[in-house]
This record gives sequence, structure tokens and C-alpha cells, in this order.
Amino acid sequence: MEIISSILQPLNLVLCFLGCFLGLLIGALPGMGTTMAIALVLPFAYKLSPLTAILLLLCVYQGAEYGGSISAITLNIPGTAGASATVLDGHPMSKRGQAGQALRYSLVASTIGGLFGALVLAFLTEPIGRFSLIFSAPDLFMLGMIACFAVIMLATDNFLKGMIGIVFGLMLSTVGTDIFTGTPRYTYGLTGLYDGIYTISMICAVFAIPEMLDLVSSSLRTRYVSDAGNMKSHMGLKDYKRIAKPVACGSILGTVIGVFPALGGGVAAWMSYTFTKKTSKHPEEFGKGSPEGIAAPEAANNASVGGALIPLLALGIPGSTASAVIGAAFMMFGLQVGPALFSSSQELLNGIYYGFFISVIALYVLGRLLTPGFAKVVTVKNSILVPIILLFTILGIYAGDKDFLNLWVALGLGVLFFLFKKLDYPLAPMCIAFILGPVIEKNYKRSLDLSAGDISIFWQSTCSKVILAILVLIVLFPIVRAVLRSAKERQTDKAQP
Repeated sequence: MEIISSILQPLNLVLCFLGCFLGLLIGALPGMGTTMAIALVLPFAYKLSPLTAILLLLCVYQGAEYGGSISAITLNIPGTAGASATVLDGHPMSKRGQAGQALRYSLVASTIGGLFGALVLAFLTEPIGRFSLIFSAPDLFMLGMIACFAVIMLATDNFLKGMIGIVFGLMLSTVGTDIFTGTPRYTYGLTGLYDGIYTISMICAVFAIPEMLDLVSSSLRTRYVSDAGNMKSHMGLKDYKRIAKPVACGSILGTVIGVFPALGGGVAAWMSYTFTKKTSKHPEEFGKGSPEGIAAPEAANNASVGGALIPLLALGIPGSTASAVIGAAFMMFGLQVGPALFSSSQELLNGIYYGFFISVIALYVLGRLLTPGFAKVVTVKNSILVPIILLFTILGIYAGDKDFLNLWVALGLGVLFFLFKKLDYPLAPMCIAFILGPVIEKNYKRSLDLSAGDISIFWQSTCSKVILAILVLIVLFPIVRAVLRSAKERQTDKAQP
């Protein structure tokens, strides 16, 4: 009961609602996205207590996942990757003058999906975390490698570019003082780099600065026009019955898919949409404004939030790019996500469980009150949007350590990542590798110390063999898929006269 009373303190409640507000706003802006929303708020969480800061970021996460549907429905432009499936039925309903009704379906589905994800997070994280205590240093190293390869294989289209991104992210994670020898590495005499690249600088360099440069290089005069009609909404018992099955399917699929590294809300939304369409009694209505086509992906979006946090808290492996940024917040406070949390920060974990439910409640309340206003805000010009984002980015980076070096590092890396983006290199693998780098390096060196340099330690135990087998399957998956696709194309070519 003490942790509940702590969460319900006025400051925490105000920040929860503020986080949802910011998530809704940034998530609704075309091109921003969930990770961008969390990255922009992360620097301002530095001065808060760990629990308050994590709750703030979780509320931003929840709000942004729903916020993406606002621009998807009213503008036909998804604000987040997860809302890309919502466009198919949300915008047609909006063009019929039922934008409010479509947004209501989205909000209800997002709320129920978020509650389901919260329940799964509360009941499964600790058992998984306790089980993971049997993992030794070699096992944890292999799990980190699995996460890296999963990002390459499942979240990128080009293996080589994905691998380069992972390697570059791991290299950046080695900047600073070697934890085993105490020797500074790649600091070039700059004392500000002795503790490594400032996490907030890295997050902003990956997500905020390239996005701003992209907006500047494209068109600052771009202004989206909303097709939103009637914003009034009403849901009766018949409406709830119709979306009950899609919401249930989306919640389950979203949570399960969210657990797997690199998949995230976008994959969850599309799989939920496809499954719901195939099992619907009215599949012909999909793509023309079906409530089921809105409810299924939106429930999956927010359910994936809870799912993505399970491997982060239990194993120290982020289930999505957004959860990797939240993992960076733990690092910012000197907390190591993974099995150690259950012995050192049980009170914090309990606070996260209870606070997650509050974030969903805040999402629903603000969604009901503010969605009509956000539907108009998303039409803001890029020439207004870019300076606002730039101001928040600079203030956020400097407010943490009050060191101008962090600003220069963020700017330099941001320009570099912008060039990577223009060359079609995925940025998410670089961020996730940077977050996982310390875990991978520490357990790799510890394993070799235990075995006196014998690398066979990585496949000696039964647990290590199972993890290694999973890693091999992940590596082979795209190869097998490519071979099967090639064979299918050859058969198609032969069948043609």
C-alpha cells in the first residue's frame, strides 16, 4: 500500500497526465513517432526520482501509441509505425464525416489493449526475471547477441547495412573508461567522455536531430490538411460487441509480439489487422471504414507496450526501440535492467506495475478530452515545428549534465546519423546496440576470465546450447526465407508460357 500512496502523490499524477499529453501531441504529429516522443522527453526526466521519471516515460509511450492514430484517421498519415494499419479503415471513416467515431473506436481499443498489456507485465515479468537468475555470464552475452541479430534480421531489409549499424552502435558504447582496467578509451583527452557518451546525447542524435535535418532538407512549408468531419462520437452496446473480438485478438497478439526483440507495435498492428480480417464475418468491409479494422491494430499497438517492457525488465533486452530508450533512462540513474532489478529495486518494479495502469487511465481521460483539439494541431507547419523540437532538444541535452560537450557530441553524431539515414542505413540497430553494448562487453570479458580464454564456455551448459540454437535459427531465418522466395519465383517463371 505504501508504493500505491507514493505513486498517487500529486507530482506523480500531474507528470503522468503531462506525459500522456506530450505523447498524444508528439505521436499525432506526422513524422515524429513513439521513439521520438520518448527521446524528446527523456532529458527532462533526469532531475526526477527514478520511479517518477520511468512513469513519465511510460505515459509518453502509451500516449504516443494512441496519438499516431489521430493523424492516421484525420490526415491519412500515420503518426507512428503502429498506426500505419489504422489508416486503411480509419481515414475512409473520417472521409464519411465520422472522424470522431473512428477516433472513439481507436481510443477504446487502445485503452483495453493497454490494460491487457499492463496485466501481463505485472504477472509475467517477475517469474521470467526469477527464472533468468539461472543465466550465467556466457548466457547473458548470448542473449545480448540474440537481441542484436534479431534487430538485423527482423527490423531491417538489408543484412549488411543492419550489421554495420550494430557494429557502429557497439563501437560507440565502448567510448569511456574500461570497467575492468580503468583505462580511458577513445576519449581523446576529453574528461567529459570518461563516463562514456552521454546517453541522452546519443538518443537525441539518433532520433531527434536527423528528423529535424530531414524536415529542413525536404520542405519547411509543408502543411497537412485534415479531412476530419464530425468529431462527435457515441458508442452503444452494439458497437462494443462488434469490436470485442478484434480488441481481444489485438491485445493478445500485441502483447506476444511485443515480447520479441525488434518487432514492436508496427508488426503487431499489421499481424492483428490481417488476422482479424481473415476471421471476420464481414471481411469485405475492411479498407472501407470497418470499425474492426480500427480496433484490432490499435489494441495491438498499446498492448505491445507492456509486452516490450517484459524482456527489458526481466532480461535487460529491449523489446522495441522505444523500450530501449526507456532502458537508457534506467542507465541514466545507474540502474541495471535485468535480473538484478528483482533483488535491488523491487519497490521500483512494483511502482512501475501499478503506475502502468495509471498511464492507461490517463490515456483514456486525456484522449476523451483532447483528441478533437489534437486533430487540428497536427496541421501545424514544419517551419513552426522544427524550431520547437530544436529548442527542446538543446535544452534537454544541456539540462542533464550542464556540459556543452554533450551538445557538440549530439550535434556531431546527429549529422552523421542523418547521412546514414540518407544512405538508407537503419538507425534503430545503432541505438539498441549502444544500449546493449555494456551488457555484452561485460559478460563477454567475464566469461573469458572464468574460462581462462576458452571460448567453448559459450556452449558448454544446456542453457547456453539452447540460447546458441536460437541464435543460429535467427541467423538462418532470412537465408531460408530468401531461398524459398527464390525457388517460388523460379517456379512462377517456369509456369508462365
